[in-house]
Amino acid sequence: MKTFVFHIVFYAFFLAPTSYANDRLNVILIMADDSAADNYGCYGSKFFSTPRLDALARTGAKFNHCYSEPVCTSSRVKIMTGRDGIRNYVQFGTLDKDEVTFGNMMKGANYETAIAGKWQLHGGSRGTLAPACGFDNYCLWNYPGTSRSRFWNPSLMRDGKLMETTEKDYGPDILTDYLIEFIGKNRSKPFFAYYPMLLVHSPFLKTPDSKLDANRLISKSITNFRDMTAYADKCVGRIVDALEECGLREKTVIIYTTDNGTGRSLTYPYGKEKRTGEKAYATDGGTHAPLIVNCPGTVPAGTVSDDLVDFSDVLPTIADITGAKLPEVKLDGRSFWPQCLGTKGNPRDFIFQYYYPKYKPAAAKHGQGVNDQEIIWAQNQRHKLYRDGTLYAVIDRYEKTPLSPGVSTQADKDRDLLQKGLDAMPLKAAKLSLEKKK
Repeated sequence: MKTFVFHIVFYAFFLAPTSYANDRLNVILIMADDSAADNYGCYGSKFFSTPRLDALARTGAKFNHCYSEPVCTSSRVKIMTGRDGIRNYVQFGTLDKDEVTFGNMMKGANYETAIAGKWQLHGGSRGTLAPACGFDNYCLWNYPGTSRSRFWNPSLMRDGKLMETTEKDYGPDILTDYLIEFIGKNRSKPFFAYYPMLLVHSPFLKTPDSKLDANRLISKSITNFRDMTAYADKCVGRIVDALEECGLREKTVIIYTTDNGTGRSLTYPYGKEKRTGEKAYATDGGTHAPLIVNCPGTVPAGTVSDDLVDFSDVLPTIADITGAKLPEVKLDGRSFWPQCLGTKGNPRDFIFQYYYPKYKPAAAKHGQGVNDQEIIWAQNQRHKLYRDGTLYAVIDRYEKTPLSPGVSTQADKDRDLLQKGLDAMPLKAAKLSLEKKK
C-alpha cells in the first residue's frame, strides 16, 4: 500500500502533465514599433494584411480606445512601470534605474522572465539594463555593445554575449526564435515574456517574404512597410503556433499593442481616406494603439470593449492575471482584465497623458512648461483637453478645429470632467532631466 501511495505522489509531483505543474497563467506581451491602430484589419484596414492578429481579436478581446504615448521611450517607460511620465520620465532613451518594472514584479512572483526586441532604455546616468528590470533572459537590439543594424545582419546582445550574424540573418526571426526557445524550456513553469518588436520601425526594408514588384504603383517605403506589417503578424503567429505545440495555448494570455503611431513619412489608405502617419504628435494618429487580448477558454471570443485604456494599465492588468503583488509605489493604472473576461470591471472616465517630445514641432501648438515643450492632456472617448485649455473632438484626427465653450452640451460636460482629471495630477514632471545641448 505504501509503495502504491509513493507512486501516486511521484507521478503527481514529477510526471504530471504541464497543466498540473503550472496552474498559473503565463503572459506574453507583444508591442510592435511605430504602428497605429488603423494598420490592422481588425481595426478596419483593407490595405494591411494581419490575419493572425485579426484571428486573435476575433477569438479574444479587442479594445477600441487604447492609447499609447506618441513616441517610444515615453510609451516603454509607462507600460513597464504602470506610472505616468509626469512621475518618472527622465529623458529620451532612459528608464530611470530606481523604477520598478513589470519584469521585477513577475520575477518576484516566481515567474520565469524573458525580453526580446528593442531596448533603448540605458541612456544617460539614470538608465538601466534588462537584468536590473527583472529579465533573467534577454536578446536585445539597441543595448550596450550593439551597433545600429536591426533587421538584416542585426546587432543583438543575447544573454550578455554579442551574437555573430550575417547579411542573411533577419533580426525579427532571431528574436522570435529566442522567445519560442524560451517557451519550450519553460513549458512546465509559469513565465512572463515581453516582446518589444523591431518591426515595423524604419528603415523600411524588404522582409524575407517580400516579392519583387516591377510594376509597383505605390512607393517603395509603403510597399516595404506593408510587407513588414505582414511579417510582424507572421511572427506573432509563430509564437501562437509554438504555444499550441507545447500544450500551453489555453494557459497563456497574449496581449498585443503598439508603442505609438505610424511613421510620419508614410501615407496609406484607410477607407476612403489617405492618412499620413502621426508618430511623435500628441494626436489620435500618434497615440491610438491597437489592444488585443487572447486566451482560449478564459477570454470569451468576440469580446469588444469601448472602455478607455492607457499604457499605465498594463502592469496592474498583468498582476491581476497572474496574482503577482503590485509594486509598492504610486501607480496610475488600473486593471482591464475584468473587461477581458466579459465583466464590467472598473472602467476609466478619462486618461491622463504627459509627453516631452524629442521631435520639437510636436510641441508647437500646446507646449508649455520646460522650454515650452511639455505637452499635457486628458481625454475620453469623445474629447481631448490640453492643459492650455484647448479642446478637440477625438475624431478630429489632425486636431484642426478647436471647440469653444457652448458648442455642445456634451463637449462642455467633457471639458469639465477632463479639467478635473488634469487638476488631479502633479503640475510638474518629477524626474525630467534634459540632455545638455552641444
